Amino acid sequence: MSARLTCLRSAWELKLLGLDTEAKLVELRDCPKRRRVKLGVVGQGGVSRQQLASFEPYGHTFTYHDSKDPGRSTHDTAMVRCILDKLTPLGVQADLHLWHPGEPPAELAADFREAGQQCDVVCLYQSFWGPNYGVITDAIRESPGTLFLSPYVEYKGFRTNKTPQGQACRPWEPATIGHFVTVVPLARKQSKGRILTPSDRDASDSEAINFIAPSYHASGPGGTCPGCEVGTTCAVYLYAVMPEKPSPIQVVDLLRETSAIDRTVLTGVEEFDGDAVDRLQGCVDALLHPAEGKQRKLDTSGVLNLYAAFRKATSEQWH
Repeated sequence: MSARLTCLRSAWELKLLGLDTEAKLVELRDCPKRRRVKLGVVGQGGVSRQQLASFEPYGHTFTYHDSKDPGRSTHDTAMVRCILDKLTPLGVQADLHLWHPGEPPAELAADFREAGQQCDVVCLYQSFWGPNYGVITDAIRESPGTLFLSPYVEYKGFRTNKTPQGQACRPWEPATIGHFVTVVPLARKQSKGRILTPSDRDASDSEAINFIAPSYHASGPGGTCPGCEVGTTCAVYLYAVMPEKPSPIQVVDLLRETSAIDRTVLTGVEEFDGDAVDRLQGCVDALLHPAEGKQRKLDTSGVLNLYAAFRKATSEQWH
């Protein structure tokens, strides 16, 4: 399998994840894969195996749970395509487990619970606003052996304590869910180094950003779903290569500890220059270390770096 298989958009994202040379990409591709990874997707639009058939020769599989192939392109299909676009040249084979629940909260909760019982990693691209969101949150909380990833979902005047993402990991608040994290994109276009700035209205805006991911697809500081597919790629890769199967908390810690603002990596693409990196640093500092009386809205001190996480995860010192 050629490391050059990566398409343009995924090559851009991998470069900003620290794979800024061909040698680094080959290093990750050739690292022994110790396990296949079960990746669950629970969503409203479904994922089309038919639309993703070109990935099956590389060893990825698709299993539907009380749902079927929608037979058309959907939002979740696009996100899975982006994940496989990066996992394939990295030499990772994923077993996709797909749930397409109905609208009632109880059905959603049942599918999240089942996904948590069967999968290593689960990604979701809907926010599930509403007064009954708590049953979904409970289902996620009951699966501490599975890592859940979501886009950061703040939207207009909606209070994030009315959606499951509002209870996602805030390590400075132990009652939140440590195995459920949110991701926001560092967009290729328009952002000029800016990331989505969360509102700070009151404690009802309970959601925080765990990770910042480089995103070729995001069109600006908003539109956060593409950031989550990049974060999911990083998590799945680590599950595949770590000497012992990690816990979700170990993966989150690795990604947190190795996130950074690497000027060399970031300015290696034409969309970002020194001013953009300075702007990004300012955004990170403001969210990570808020003024007195303001909420902390960021977990990590920089952008996801898969290469650094890989090196740490496979080093003797880490074990």
